Amino acid sequence: MARRILTVDRYAEIERRLSEGRGVREIARALGCSRRLVREIRAGLKSSPGTPKALSDPLWMAQLQWPPIIHDLGLGHPLKFLWEEKAQHLTTYSNFWKQFYRKFPQYREASVTAREFAPGERVEVDYAGDPIEWVEIKTGEMRKGWIFVAALGFSQLLYAWAAEDMKSRNWLACHRRMFAYYGGVPHVTVPDCLKQGVIKCHLYDPDLNPGYAQLAAQYATAVVPARPEHPKDKAIVEGLVKILMRYVRCRYRRRRFTSIPEINRALADCTERINARRHSRFGVSRRERFETVEKAALKALPVGDVECGDWKDAKLHPDCYVYVEGDYYSAPHIHRHKKLRIKITENQVEIFLALERLAIHPRSRHRNGRRIKIDAHFPPASQAYYEATPQKLLSQSRFIHPELNRLFVELFNADVYGHIRRCQGFVSRCTKEINQSGQELASVRIAAAIASMRRYNKFRVPYFKALLDQARKQALQPEAGREITRRPGNPMLRYLGSAAAESGDELPSPSPQETLNL
Repeated sequence: MARRILTVDRYAEIERRLSEGRGVREIARALGCSRRLVREIRAGLKSSPGTPKALSDPLWMAQLQWPPIIHDLGLGHPLKFLWEEKAQHLTTYSNFWKQFYRKFPQYREASVTAREFAPGERVEVDYAGDPIEWVEIKTGEMRKGWIFVAALGFSQLLYAWAAEDMKSRNWLACHRRMFAYYGGVPHVTVPDCLKQGVIKCHLYDPDLNPGYAQLAAQYATAVVPARPEHPKDKAIVEGLVKILMRYVRCRYRRRRFTSIPEINRALADCTERINARRHSRFGVSRRERFETVEKAALKALPVGDVECGDWKDAKLHPDCYVYVEGDYYSAPHIHRHKKLRIKITENQVEIFLALERLAIHPRSRHRNGRRIKIDAHFPPASQAYYEATPQKLLSQSRFIHPELNRLFVELFNADVYGHIRRCQGFVSRCTKEINQSGQELASVRIAAAIASMRRYNKFRVPYFKALLDQARKQALQPEAGREITRRPGNPMLRYLGSAAAESGDELPSPSPQETLNL
């Protein structure tokens, strides 16, 4: 009696014998099956029992237009949002995604490994891969807002903030806002291996950015960066980045942002909606899980304002300036050509050599090459050059003599830049005269010299010097009406000896003491 049960092995054996050219009767007799079965397999009318049967699509699937759904899914919009818009009135979400992945298996996601964290143990931070574009209304220029995203490990409470760039100051500022938003500090902070946080990656002991390490020390949190090219080390924030950005782009896809604060308002609205939504695994919302369990496990925030800085290396140029973010800041000239450490905080710029702070400046935000200097940082020649200003010369002239100050005012009113060096010469000559002759006598000579220059309308530094020298020489000459009295009896005076000889008087011989005095 022929066996009528077809198995996968029997089907494969029949196909093998047919491929060898065996006859239908021979195969049926050898395998104990009907000749009809062999003919159906040879004609392709019978398939293997192991081949899955094609399931027919439910009726509701015929009512949907699948190409637009595939297109929106390729743009990154969540499948659940597409179900809410297009198929919520036709079937449930679980049935929708099951039938979708059956129909389009190429869109099925890979499996992941679930991890559990204790309350207050961990926070993961990252930047969203794609920025949000916004238009500056004044110029019409398209700009980008970079999204900082954070998520706690236990409650998965979401936080997001947009900034104009991803530089270190915004990276640190976003961390401070994040800790303030949570109202506490987790024990471990897990960032990506970006340069703002990690200088050199290492599997066991990476080198942190000094500013980031300082922030971690002030907030008493341990920074444990994720391994390079291992996004699963911070899978929570990676998943929430995808959820948040899909939600924002889908919700605001018909809106054009015009500023960073407007983007932050949109992010705050989306994060609150996500945090308030019931979590499928927790059974409660992220916000409720955080408020009831995790908030009490966080460390307390530091007391007072915490001002962290961004650290950079810079070489002191020969002109005694270092270049920092578009502007120049001075440092002591004795350290020229040395490599210095620059700490940039919110309000000031500090310059260090090893552990010694050399200078501190108010931070400039002009970014137009402005020079912020301290006069004591420059050598004497440079200080003299910087001090050669009309205001400085007028201030010096007030302390020297009122007439000199009046002369400088007249010269500067006539031509400021043409008389600066001339006024420098007048100040130099007056200073030397005061040092040589004293303030009282020099004031008289300076006034007389200025009067002579006014009389002849000749304001020249060499002429002024000659007038002062002439006044000094006249002071050294004897007065005109003074008589010189000679001591009598000096044989060395020829006219005195001849006068005595004519009178017949005998000249006394000088004593040895007088001879010695002569």
